[in-house]
Amino acid sequence: MKKQIKRTFTYKPLSLKDILSQMKQNIDLMIDLAYSAIKFGSKELADEVYSIEQKIHELTFLLNLQIIQTQAGGFKEAKRLEPIVVMGYSIDKISDALCDIAKVVYINNDIRQFTHFLWNYVPEPIVKIRVNERCDFIGKSRKSIHFRSIYGVDLIAIRRDNNWIFNRNEMIQENDSLIVKGEIQPLKVLKNMCIDEEPFTFQFDEEDKKSGMDISNPEIYEKIEEIKKLYIQITDISETMIELSLAALFFNSYEVAEDVIEMEELMDGLNIVFEKEVLDLAHLSASPRDLTGLMRIAFSCELIADASANIAEVIIKGFKPHRILQQAIKETNEIVVREVLSEDSFFKGKTYEQLQDSRYKRGFHIIALKREEKWIYSFKPEFIFNTGDLIIGLGPKETLKEWRRCVNPQKYREEANK
Repeated sequence: MKKQIKRTFTYKPLSLKDILSQMKQNIDLMIDLAYSAIKFGSKELADEVYSIEQKIHELTFLLNLQIIQTQAGGFKEAKRLEPIVVMGYSIDKISDALCDIAKVVYINNDIRQFTHFLWNYVPEPIVKIRVNERCDFIGKSRKSIHFRSIYGVDLIAIRRDNNWIFNRNEMIQENDSLIVKGEIQPLKVLKNMCIDEEPFTFQFDEEDKKSGMDISNPEIYEKIEEIKKLYIQITDISETMIELSLAALFFNSYEVAEDVIEMEELMDGLNIVFEKEVLDLAHLSASPRDLTGLMRIAFSCELIADASANIAEVIIKGFKPHRILQQAIKETNEIVVREVLSEDSFFKGKTYEQLQDSRYKRGFHIIALKREEKWIYSFKPEFIFNTGDLIIGLGPKETLKEWRRCVNPQKYREEANK
Protein backbone atom coordinates (compact mmCIF):
# COMPACT_ATOMS: atom_id res chain seq x y z
CA MET A 1 0.00 0.00 0.00
CA LYS A 2 0.97 3.63 -0.32
CA LYS A 3 3.08 4.97 2.50
CA GLN A 4 0.78 6.48 5.08
CA ILE A 5 1.26 10.23 5.28
CA LYS A 6 0.06 12.29 8.22
CA ARG A 7 -3.02 14.10 7.01
CA THR A 8 -4.45 17.37 8.26
CA PHE A 9 -8.18 17.10 8.74
CA THR A 10 -10.09 20.23 7.77
CA TYR A 11 -13.55 20.42 9.27
CA LYS A 12 -16.25 20.97 6.67
CA PRO A 13 -19.75 20.91 8.15
CA LEU A 14 -22.16 18.51 6.44
CA SER A 15 -25.72 17.62 7.31
CA LEU A 16 -26.33 14.16 8.76
CA LYS A 17 -28.32 13.34 5.64
CA ASP A 18 -25.38 14.24 3.37
CA ILE A 19 -22.93 12.30 5.53
CA LEU A 20 -25.07 9.13 5.40
CA SER A 21 -25.57 9.47 1.64
CA GLN A 22 -21.83 9.86 1.04
CA MET A 23 -21.03 6.89 3.27
CA LYS A 24 -23.46 4.69 1.31
CA GLN A 25 -22.10 5.84 -2.07
CA ASN A 26 -18.48 5.33 -1.00
CA ILE A 27 -19.09 1.86 0.41
CA ASP A 28 -20.78 0.79 -2.85
CA LEU A 29 -17.73 1.96 -4.81
CA MET A 30 -15.35 0.27 -2.37
CA ILE A 31 -17.03 -3.11 -2.90
CA ASP A 32 -16.50 -2.99 -6.67
CA LEU A 33 -12.96 -1.59 -6.47
CA ALA A 34 -11.81 -4.07 -3.81
CA TYR A 35 -12.84 -7.08 -5.87
CA SER A 36 -11.53 -5.44 -9.05
CA ALA A 37 -8.15 -5.00 -7.35
CA ILE A 38 -7.79 -8.71 -6.62
CA LYS A 39 -9.35 -9.65 -9.98
CA PHE A 40 -6.76 -7.68 -11.98
CA GLY A 41 -3.93 -7.87 -9.45
CA SER A 42 -3.89 -4.07 -9.43
CA LYS A 43 -2.09 -2.25 -6.63
CA GLU A 44 -3.36 1.04 -8.09
CA LEU A 45 -6.95 -0.06 -7.50
CA ALA A 46 -6.03 -1.25 -4.01
CA ASP A 47 -4.58 2.20 -3.31
CA GLU A 48 -7.84 3.79 -4.46
CA VAL A 49 -9.75 1.54 -2.03
CA TYR A 50 -7.42 2.73 0.73
CA SER A 51 -8.13 6.38 -0.19
CA ILE A 52 -11.89 5.77 0.05
CA GLU A 53 -11.41 4.04 3.39
CA GLN A 54 -9.81 7.25 4.70
CA LYS A 55 -12.79 9.25 3.42
CA ILE A 56 -15.16 6.96 5.31
CA HIS A 57 -13.10 7.37 8.49
CA GLU A 58 -13.49 11.14 8.13
CA LEU A 59 -17.21 10.80 7.44
CA THR A 60 -17.59 8.63 10.55
CA PHE A 61 -15.86 11.32 12.60
CA LEU A 62 -18.14 13.99 11.11
CA LEU A 63 -21.20 11.83 11.77
CA ASN A 64 -20.40 11.50 15.46
CA LEU A 65 -19.49 15.18 15.70
CA GLN A 66 -22.75 16.28 14.09
CA ILE A 67 -24.79 14.05 16.38
CA ILE A 68 -23.07 15.54 19.43
CA GLN A 69 -23.55 19.11 18.16
CA THR A 70 -27.19 18.78 17.15
CA GLN A 71 -28.39 16.59 19.99
CA ALA A 72 -30.61 18.60 22.29
CA GLY A 73 -33.72 16.47 22.68
CA GLY A 74 -32.81 14.53 25.79
CA PHE A 75 -32.68 10.77 26.25
CA LYS A 76 -35.68 9.99 24.03
CA GLU A 77 -34.27 11.81 20.99
CA ALA A 78 -30.78 10.38 21.64
CA LYS A 79 -32.26 6.87 21.63
CA ARG A 80 -33.85 7.52 18.24
CA LEU A 81 -30.43 8.42 16.85
CA GLU A 82 -28.89 5.10 17.93
CA PRO A 83 -29.54 3.43 14.53
CA ILE A 84 -27.54 6.18 12.82
CA VAL A 85 -24.64 5.74 15.25
CA VAL A 86 -24.68 1.97 14.73
CA MET A 87 -24.85 2.41 10.97
CA GLY A 88 -21.87 4.79 10.94
CA TYR A 89 -19.78 2.50 13.14
CA SER A 90 -20.69 -0.58 11.08
CA ILE A 91 -19.97 1.08 7.72
CA ASP A 92 -16.60 2.14 9.10
CA LYS A 93 -15.86 -1.49 10.01
CA ILE A 94 -17.07 -2.70 6.59
CA SER A 95 -14.71 -0.22 4.91
CA ASP A 96 -11.81 -1.60 6.97
CA ALA A 97 -12.65 -5.14 5.85
CA LEU A 98 -12.96 -4.14 2.18
CA CYS A 99 -9.61 -2.41 2.36
CA ASP A 100 -8.11 -5.59 3.80
CA ILE A 101 -9.53 -7.52 0.82
CA ALA A 102 -7.92 -5.08 -1.63
CA LYS A 103 -4.58 -5.24 0.23
CA VAL A 104 -4.37 -8.94 -0.57
CA VAL A 105 -2.70 -7.97 -3.89
CA TYR A 106 0.25 -6.69 -1.88
CA ILE A 107 0.78 -9.94 0.01
CA ASN A 108 -0.49 -12.46 -2.52
CA ASN A 109 -0.51 -11.13 -6.09
CA ASP A 110 -1.23 -14.65 -7.36
CA ILE A 111 -4.77 -14.30 -6.00
CA ARG A 112 -5.90 -13.24 -9.48
CA GLN A 113 -4.93 -16.67 -10.80
CA PHE A 114 -7.64 -18.10 -8.58
CA THR A 115 -10.27 -15.41 -9.24
CA HIS A 116 -9.88 -15.80 -13.01
CA PHE A 117 -11.30 -19.31 -12.70
CA LEU A 118 -14.50 -17.80 -11.30
CA TRP A 119 -15.53 -15.20 -13.85
CA ASN A 120 -18.33 -17.26 -15.46
CA TYR A 121 -19.45 -18.75 -12.11
CA VAL A 122 -20.31 -15.59 -10.17
CA PRO A 123 -23.69 -13.84 -10.67
CA GLU A 124 -22.10 -10.51 -11.62
CA PRO A 125 -18.49 -11.00 -12.76
CA ILE A 126 -16.05 -8.12 -13.22
CA VAL A 127 -14.51 -8.05 -16.70
CA LYS A 128 -12.44 -5.86 -19.00
CA ILE A 129 -13.99 -4.60 -22.25
CA ARG A 130 -12.02 -2.65 -24.84
CA VAL A 131 -13.57 0.34 -26.64
CA ASN A 132 -12.81 0.13 -30.36
CA GLU A 133 -13.41 2.37 -33.35
CA ARG A 134 -17.09 2.93 -34.28
CA CYS A 135 -18.26 2.40 -30.71
CA ASP A 136 -21.12 4.82 -29.96
CA PHE A 137 -19.75 5.51 -26.47
CA ILE A 138 -16.70 7.39 -27.77
CA GLY A 139 -16.90 11.07 -26.89
CA LYS A 140 -19.64 10.56 -24.28
CA SER A 141 -19.20 10.90 -20.53
CA ARG A 142 -19.61 7.73 -18.48
CA LYS A 143 -22.26 9.55 -16.42
CA SER A 144 -24.43 10.34 -19.46
CA ILE A 145 -24.46 6.75 -20.76
CA HIS A 146 -26.42 5.34 -17.77
CA PHE A 147 -24.73 1.95 -17.84
CA ARG A 148 -26.84 0.44 -15.03
CA SER A 149 -30.33 1.65 -15.92
CA ILE A 150 -29.99 1.18 -19.70
CA TYR A 151 -27.49 -1.67 -20.13
CA GLY A 152 -27.82 -3.46 -16.76
CA VAL A 153 -24.11 -3.22 -15.88
CA ASP A 154 -21.92 -1.01 -13.68
CA LEU A 155 -18.88 0.81 -15.05
CA ILE A 156 -16.40 0.69 -12.17
CA ALA A 157 -13.39 2.40 -13.73
CA ILE A 158 -11.63 3.24 -16.98
CA ARG A 159 -8.10 2.10 -17.76
CA ARG A 160 -6.38 4.44 -20.24
CA ASP A 161 -2.77 3.70 -21.16
CA ASN A 162 -1.34 2.98 -17.69
CA ASN A 163 -3.73 5.21 -15.76
CA TRP A 164 -6.90 4.43 -13.81
CA ILE A 165 -9.77 6.92 -14.13
CA PHE A 166 -12.72 7.09 -11.73
CA ASN A 167 -14.26 10.47 -12.59
CA ARG A 168 -17.91 10.04 -13.61
CA ASN A 169 -17.66 13.03 -15.97
CA GLU A 170 -14.74 11.54 -17.91
CA MET A 171 -15.27 11.20 -21.66
CA ILE A 172 -14.79 7.69 -23.03
CA GLN A 173 -12.11 7.42 -25.71
CA GLU A 174 -11.12 4.85 -28.31
CA ASN A 175 -8.84 2.11 -26.92
CA ASP A 176 -10.06 2.67 -23.34
CA SER A 177 -10.48 -0.47 -21.26
CA LEU A 178 -13.75 -0.43 -19.35
CA ILE A 179 -13.81 -2.32 -16.06
CA VAL A 180 -17.42 -3.47 -15.91
CA LYS A 181 -19.51 -5.50 -13.47
CA GLY A 182 -22.68 -7.25 -14.55
CA GLU A 183 -24.40 -10.48 -15.48
CA ILE A 184 -22.88 -12.41 -18.37
CA GLN A 185 -25.52 -11.76 -21.04
CA PRO A 186 -25.57 -7.94 -20.59
CA LEU A 187 -21.76 -8.00 -20.54
CA LYS A 188 -21.73 -9.79 -23.88
CA VAL A 189 -24.15 -7.22 -25.32
CA LEU A 190 -21.94 -4.37 -24.09
CA LYS A 191 -18.88 -6.11 -25.53
CA ASN A 192 -20.55 -6.16 -28.95
CA MET A 193 -21.48 -2.49 -28.64
CA CYS A 194 -17.82 -1.69 -27.95
CA ILE A 195 -16.82 -3.67 -31.09
CA ASP A 196 -14.66 -5.86 -28.85
CA GLU A 197 -14.39 -9.22 -30.62
CA GLU A 198 -11.64 -10.68 -28.43
CA PRO A 199 -12.38 -13.32 -25.74
CA PHE A 200 -12.89 -12.01 -22.21
CA THR A 201 -9.51 -11.26 -20.67
CA PHE A 202 -8.37 -9.89 -17.33
CA GLN A 203 -4.74 -9.15 -18.06
CA PHE A 204 -3.17 -5.72 -18.54
CA ASP A 205 0.47 -6.70 -18.38
CA GLU A 206 2.24 -8.44 -21.25
CA GLU A 207 3.47 -11.15 -18.94
CA ASP A 208 1.37 -12.93 -16.39
CA LYS A 209 2.83 -15.20 -13.75
CA LYS A 210 1.57 -18.75 -14.05
CA SER A 211 -0.12 -20.33 -11.10
CA GLY A 212 1.94 -22.69 -9.00
CA MET A 213 -1.10 -24.91 -8.49
CA ASP A 214 -1.05 -28.10 -10.56
CA ILE A 215 -4.72 -28.34 -11.58
CA SER A 216 -3.90 -31.41 -13.72
CA ASN A 217 -3.70 -33.29 -10.43
CA PRO A 218 -7.25 -34.72 -9.93
CA GLU A 219 -7.06 -34.36 -6.16
CA ILE A 220 -6.00 -30.70 -6.37
CA TYR A 221 -8.57 -29.95 -9.08
CA GLU A 222 -11.40 -31.44 -7.02
CA LYS A 223 -10.34 -29.46 -3.94
CA ILE A 224 -10.14 -26.21 -5.93
CA GLU A 225 -13.62 -26.79 -7.35
CA GLU A 226 -15.03 -27.14 -3.84
CA ILE A 227 -13.19 -24.04 -2.64
CA LYS A 228 -14.51 -22.06 -5.63
CA LYS A 229 -18.10 -22.87 -4.67
CA LEU A 230 -17.52 -21.80 -1.08
CA TYR A 231 -15.60 -18.66 -2.11
CA ILE A 232 -18.47 -17.56 -4.36
CA GLN A 233 -21.02 -18.15 -1.61
CA ILE A 234 -19.00 -16.28 1.02
CA THR A 235 -18.24 -13.24 -1.12
CA ASP A 236 -21.77 -13.10 -2.54
CA ILE A 237 -23.45 -13.38 0.85
CA SER A 238 -21.24 -10.74 2.49
CA GLU A 239 -21.90 -8.26 -0.33
CA THR A 240 -25.62 -9.07 -0.24
CA MET A 241 -25.71 -8.52 3.51
CA ILE A 242 -24.35 -4.99 3.15
CA GLU A 243 -27.16 -4.03 0.76
CA LEU A 244 -29.87 -5.77 2.76
CA SER A 245 -28.82 -4.44 6.16
CA LEU A 246 -28.86 -0.86 4.90
CA ALA A 247 -32.18 -1.49 3.16
CA ALA A 248 -33.62 -2.89 6.41
CA LEU A 249 -32.53 0.24 8.26
CA PHE A 250 -33.67 2.74 5.63
CA PHE A 251 -37.08 1.11 5.14
CA ASN A 252 -37.55 -0.14 8.70
CA SER A 253 -38.11 -3.66 7.35
CA TYR A 254 -38.20 -6.27 10.10
CA GLU A 255 -38.45 -9.05 7.46
CA VAL A 256 -35.29 -7.97 5.63
CA ALA A 257 -33.47 -7.56 8.95
CA GLU A 258 -34.37 -11.14 9.84
CA ASP A 259 -33.03 -12.24 6.43
CA VAL A 260 -29.69 -10.59 7.27
CA ILE A 261 -29.45 -12.29 10.67
CA GLU A 262 -30.22 -15.64 9.03
CA MET A 263 -27.47 -15.04 6.45
CA GLU A 264 -24.96 -14.16 9.17
CA GLU A 265 -25.57 -17.51 10.85
CA LEU A 266 -25.06 -19.23 7.50
CA MET A 267 -21.79 -17.32 7.00
CA ASP A 268 -20.35 -18.61 10.26
CA GLY A 269 -20.76 -22.19 9.09
CA LEU A 270 -19.46 -21.51 5.57
CA ASN A 271 -16.29 -19.87 6.87
CA ILE A 272 -15.45 -22.86 9.05
CA VAL A 273 -15.84 -25.23 6.10
CA PHE A 274 -13.88 -22.86 3.82
CA GLU A 275 -10.94 -22.65 6.22
CA LYS A 276 -10.82 -26.44 6.47
CA GLU A 277 -10.86 -26.86 2.67
CA VAL A 278 -8.09 -24.28 2.16
CA LEU A 279 -5.92 -25.92 4.81
CA ASP A 280 -6.46 -29.30 3.13
CA LEU A 281 -5.40 -27.75 -0.20
CA ALA A 282 -2.31 -26.27 1.46
CA HIS A 283 -1.10 -29.80 2.18
CA LEU A 284 -1.28 -30.56 -1.56
CA SER A 285 0.28 -27.30 -2.73
CA ALA A 286 3.96 -26.78 -3.52
CA SER A 287 3.69 -23.21 -2.16
CA PRO A 288 1.04 -23.05 0.60
CA ARG A 289 1.77 -19.35 1.17
CA ASP A 290 -0.04 -18.61 -2.10
CA LEU A 291 -3.28 -19.45 -0.30
CA THR A 292 -2.82 -16.73 2.33
CA GLY A 293 -4.89 -14.27 0.32
CA LEU A 294 -7.90 -16.59 0.19
CA MET A 295 -7.88 -16.94 3.97
CA ARG A 296 -7.68 -13.17 4.43
CA ILE A 297 -10.56 -12.55 2.02
CA ALA A 298 -12.78 -15.06 3.80
CA PHE A 299 -11.92 -13.56 7.19
CA SER A 300 -12.71 -10.06 5.91
CA CYS A 301 -16.03 -11.26 4.52
CA GLU A 302 -16.92 -12.62 7.94
CA LEU A 303 -16.17 -9.20 9.47
CA ILE A 304 -18.43 -7.62 6.84
CA ALA A 305 -21.19 -10.09 7.73
CA ASP A 306 -20.85 -9.31 11.44
CA ALA A 307 -20.98 -5.54 10.84
CA SER A 308 -24.03 -5.93 8.58
CA ALA A 309 -25.75 -8.05 11.22
CA ASN A 310 -25.13 -5.28 13.77
CA ILE A 311 -27.09 -2.87 11.56
CA ALA A 312 -29.95 -5.37 11.15
CA GLU A 313 -30.12 -6.01 14.89
CA VAL A 314 -31.12 -2.38 15.42
CA ILE A 315 -34.35 -3.08 13.53
CA ILE A 316 -34.88 -6.42 15.28
CA LYS A 317 -34.73 -4.58 18.62
CA GLY A 318 -37.60 -2.39 17.50
CA PHE A 319 -35.88 0.95 16.90
CA LYS A 320 -37.69 3.20 14.43
CA PRO A 321 -35.78 4.90 11.60
CA HIS A 322 -34.96 8.52 12.28
CA ARG A 323 -36.27 11.10 9.78
CA ILE A 324 -32.68 11.72 8.73
CA LEU A 325 -32.48 8.17 7.39
CA GLN A 326 -35.62 8.74 5.36
CA GLN A 327 -34.04 11.84 3.83
CA ALA A 328 -30.78 10.05 3.11
CA ILE A 329 -32.40 7.23 1.15
CA LYS A 330 -33.78 9.78 -1.31
CA GLU A 331 -30.20 10.62 -2.30
CA THR A 332 -29.32 7.08 -3.39
CA ASN A 333 -29.72 6.06 -7.03
CA GLU A 334 -30.48 2.37 -6.38
CA ILE A 335 -32.93 0.56 -4.18
CA VAL A 336 -33.23 -2.91 -2.66
CA VAL A 337 -36.69 -4.52 -2.89
CA ARG A 338 -38.22 -7.73 -1.54
CA GLU A 339 -40.99 -9.30 -3.61
CA VAL A 340 -42.76 -12.68 -3.83
CA LEU A 341 -43.21 -14.22 -7.26
CA SER A 342 -46.98 -14.50 -7.84
CA GLU A 343 -49.01 -17.06 -9.76
CA ASP A 344 -49.50 -14.62 -12.66
CA SER A 345 -45.87 -13.41 -12.60
CA PHE A 346 -44.02 -12.88 -15.88
CA PHE A 347 -41.04 -14.57 -14.14
CA LYS A 348 -42.93 -17.83 -13.50
CA GLY A 349 -41.43 -20.81 -15.34
CA LYS A 350 -38.70 -18.74 -16.96
CA THR A 351 -35.00 -19.49 -16.69
CA TYR A 352 -32.44 -17.09 -15.27
CA GLU A 353 -31.03 -16.64 -18.78
CA GLN A 354 -34.47 -15.69 -20.15
CA LEU A 355 -34.90 -13.08 -17.43
CA GLN A 356 -31.85 -11.20 -18.69
CA ASP A 357 -34.20 -9.83 -21.35
CA SER A 358 -34.63 -6.09 -20.74
CA ARG A 359 -38.43 -6.52 -20.76
CA TYR A 360 -38.18 -8.28 -17.40
CA LYS A 361 -34.84 -7.12 -16.06
CA ARG A 362 -35.53 -3.35 -16.03
CA GLY A 363 -31.96 -2.74 -14.83
CA PHE A 364 -32.47 -4.91 -11.73
CA HIS A 365 -30.13 -7.62 -10.50
CA ILE A 366 -31.49 -10.48 -8.39
CA ILE A 367 -29.06 -10.57 -5.47
CA ALA A 368 -30.75 -13.37 -3.53
CA LEU A 369 -33.70 -15.75 -3.66
CA LYS A 370 -35.34 -17.76 -0.89
CA ARG A 371 -37.23 -20.92 -1.84
CA GLU A 372 -38.94 -22.45 1.19
CA GLU A 373 -36.08 -22.42 3.75
CA LYS A 374 -33.15 -22.34 1.33
CA TRP A 375 -31.27 -19.21 0.25
CA ILE A 376 -29.84 -19.08 -3.28
CA TYR A 377 -27.23 -16.49 -4.30
CA SER A 378 -25.79 -17.81 -7.56
CA PHE A 379 -27.95 -18.77 -10.53
CA LYS A 380 -27.06 -21.04 -13.42
CA PRO A 381 -28.52 -20.00 -16.81
CA GLU A 382 -31.03 -22.88 -16.68
CA PHE A 383 -32.30 -22.05 -13.15
CA ILE A 384 -36.15 -21.86 -13.25
CA PHE A 385 -38.16 -19.39 -11.13
CA ASN A 386 -41.29 -20.70 -9.41
CA THR A 387 -44.41 -19.25 -7.76
CA GLY A 388 -43.74 -18.38 -4.12
CA ASP A 389 -40.03 -17.62 -4.60
CA LEU A 390 -38.98 -14.67 -2.43
CA ILE A 391 -36.82 -12.46 -4.63
CA ILE A 392 -34.54 -9.69 -3.37
CA GLY A 393 -33.54 -7.34 -6.17
CA LEU A 394 -31.22 -4.35 -6.52
CA GLY A 395 -31.80 -1.76 -9.21
CA PRO A 396 -32.52 1.84 -10.22
CA LYS A 397 -35.39 3.67 -8.55
CA GLU A 398 -36.81 4.88 -11.84
CA THR A 399 -37.68 1.35 -13.01
CA LEU A 400 -38.85 -0.04 -9.65
CA LYS A 401 -42.58 -0.08 -10.51
CA GLU A 402 -41.99 -1.79 -13.85
CA TRP A 403 -39.82 -4.49 -12.26
CA ARG A 404 -42.32 -5.14 -9.47
CA ARG A 405 -45.09 -5.36 -12.06
CA CYS A 406 -43.16 -8.17 -13.77
CA VAL A 407 -42.58 -10.09 -10.52
CA ASN A 408 -46.01 -9.70 -8.93
CA PRO A 409 -48.63 -8.24 -11.34
CA GLN A 410 -51.53 -8.98 -8.99
CA LYS A 411 -50.03 -6.98 -6.12
CA TYR A 412 -49.13 -4.18 -8.55
CA ARG A 413 -52.75 -3.92 -9.72
CA GLU A 414 -54.11 -3.98 -6.17
CA GLU A 415 -51.82 -1.13 -5.10
CA ALA A 416 -52.60 0.85 -8.25
CA ASN A 417 -56.36 0.65 -7.49
CA LYS A 418 -56.01 1.92 -3.90
